Amino acid sequence: MIGGRHFRTAFFAFTLLATLTPCADAAQRIALVIGNSAYRPGYELRNPVADARAIARNLSELGFTVTVVMDSDLATAQKALDEFVPEGIEADAALIYYAGHGAMIDGRSFMLPTDFSMSNFDEIDKEALATDRMLQTLSSTHATVKMLLFDACRNNPLESRGATVIEKPEETEARTQDMLIAFSTAQGMVALDGSGNHSPFAEGLLTNMGKSDEDIADIMRAVSLHVRERTEGRQTVWLENSLTQNFYFATKAAAAALVSPGKVIDLTPPEPDADVGIIFPQSSEELLSQADLDGKDAATLRLARNEIFARNGRIFNDAALRSHFEKFDWYRATTYEPALNAIEKKNVALIRRFELSQSAPQAGFLFADSDRRLLTPEELRPLSKTELRNARNEIYARRGRKFVRKEVSSYFKQFDWYRPQFGEVELTFIEAKNVELIQKFEKAK
Repeated sequence: MIGGRHFRTAFFAFTLLATLTPCADAAQRIALVIGNSAYRPGYELRNPVADARAIARNLSELGFTVTVVMDSDLATAQKALDEFVPEGIEADAALIYYAGHGAMIDGRSFMLPTDFSMSNFDEIDKEALATDRMLQTLSSTHATVKMLLFDACRNNPLESRGATVIEKPEETEARTQDMLIAFSTAQGMVALDGSGNHSPFAEGLLTNMGKSDEDIADIMRAVSLHVRERTEGRQTVWLENSLTQNFYFATKAAAAALVSPGKVIDLTPPEPDADVGIIFPQSSEELLSQADLDGKDAATLRLARNEIFARNGRIFNDAALRSHFEKFDWYRATTYEPALNAIEKKNVALIRRFELSQSAPQAGFLFADSDRRLLTPEELRPLSKTELRNARNEIYARRGRKFVRKEVSSYFKQFDWYRPQFGEVELTFIEAKNVELIQKFEKAK
């Protein structure tokens, strides 16, 4: 029996307003390709890494500069998104492809990193990456054409444990102009692994992307037909398309010019140095502070978080982590889901916060990570009304909002990261919740 992939998606209208434009310059094409297979036993997937490698190779041959992330933890996926934006500012084409586990919780979809606990969805915003973060990353590049190809989820991994049933959200999210989003299957339906080396969706892409002088809309229709035929009608690709111009992966003119393949860059989780010992011996008994974590690099933070799990017997799929902890006599690998005490849970959450903010711009931010985690009342309570205003507006400033109020505009213009380009900007779920919370404190001042 072929393995199933349940998949979150809403019904998306497929509309195309096309105006003829030349093929994008290969030097100005960027792609981020993520494939996650190495989940804990019982949840591992066969094809995503192979799918992602093949898609990355094809994109490179079509002139894309590709960053490849395989079996990514959450911090590495976040870092990849952070680095993708400046590389693609005003590129001709920006594309993100993801294959791996996903889930839909309360109408929001997520990609699950390989370090997701697979025990429950209670901490989904802390342990997984919301799909709207991917879409916002694409929007932030301001590329002429933006594409998200989402081949997930292969199943709802916790459905049998009471996780929210996949269902259509009440509202579809707002989308940026010149964005194409392809979901590998219809809402609530199974996305099949396939009997070969790739998923039907990946097969369809690999078969059709290299066709000369075929517009992306025609290519995706061919992919949809391929998936329907390969799955005997059990799977339907759904598309959302706001493109206002044609896009071609390949053209005869480009082939005649012998366009050089783009680069492929591998991004992997940071590995510990061989001689590193225990970072925080007390982290199971004492609460860590911000001062303890300040200045720690990504590799150290990753070790510090995982040594809490190692102390409780976690079995690590990651070879570097497994090798590191096996050096210690006290390490006994016994479980994939260790139970943590209250102090350990708080320390894991604090360390993860520092991991996720590693690649975010820091200068001039009151909360450099307010785009990737929910702020707390405790953090906002000590702030003045002016500081609260700046904390709220920096969420919009990060996305390039032009401010009408002179004092607000002047405040953000002092920072190198601020690039005003838009009137209104789209916020992710987390950003919108943070704005809402900050406004409550502003009104109370």
